[in-house]
Amino acid sequence: MDLSLVELAVISGATSALGRLRTHRKLARWQRQQPQATPQIPTIFVHGLRGSSKTMQAMLTAAVDFGYHHALTIHVTHAGKLKISGHWDNTVAHPLIQVTFGNNQARLSFQVRWLHEIMIYLRGQHGVLAYNAVGHSAGSVALVAYAEAYSASNWLPKLKKLVTIAGPFNGVIGMNESHNTNFLTATGRPKIVYPKSFWLPSYADLYRQRHHFPTDAAVLNIYGDVNDGTHSARYISTASARSLRYLLGTIPASFREVGFHGATAEHSRLHDNPQVQQLVFAFLFAGRDLPVASRLLS
Repeated sequence: MDLSLVELAVISGATSALGRLRTHRKLARWQRQQPQATPQIPTIFVHGLRGSSKTMQAMLTAAVDFGYHHALTIHVTHAGKLKISGHWDNTVAHPLIQVTFGNNQARLSFQVRWLHEIMIYLRGQHGVLAYNAVGHSAGSVALVAYAEAYSASNWLPKLKKLVTIAGPFNGVIGMNESHNTNFLTATGRPKIVYPKSFWLPSYADLYRQRHHFPTDAAVLNIYGDVNDGTHSARYISTASARSLRYLLGTIPASFREVGFHGATAEHSRLHDNPQVQQLVFAFLFAGRDLPVASRLLS
């Protein structure tokens, strides 16, 4: 069933207070039980606005082909409840987890709370102490905002490696940005800082919370440019995607930025690009020899 933005907003608002109470109770219960810890480091894959299970499917399939284990799919319903399918294998060092949102047009604040629910589950049910994450589009922003909001917790899993793909950190073309209107200064700062939208926070909001980002996390930021003169991956400008470097600055333990160009760097094709996939796997699972195409531009 397709729901209008108004209906989705009403549903989200009606369940927000109840959801926060439920989350608080779950956290308190798991903390009392003191679950056993595991050395496993799962990787969660988070789609963007209006995304679905199809968004990250090609990347997950490629990861499985490389020998990694797709352990779980965690679907967050419109009511904010977790529906979990799959099998968790305690012997797998880096299990893969696909995250999908039933309300895939929800505001980022709700997505951050749902990620909090997922982290409580992973810590409480499976003893996860650390995690990696891959986000596409708005999913990248949600992961950064979540890390800023909850990195101070001593109980929740700690972010180790973050991959952001085509993240709209400062504007979305057709929403609050136009083609070729923004650029990065010599210091990497965006010339224009756009206000928040219905879905996403402003760059200034993220920037104000930057010092809460974990200092021991490694970040790989990937952006696309279709080379049609718009300096964008069609929906996300290179300036918007690349503004993450200035936002986080020297706070992360490491920060690498890689650009892809041409038709396969289009926003909805970037995560399916085999070169992008190889780069992501090499970054996440260091120690395994994976080829990285020589055409990458760092």
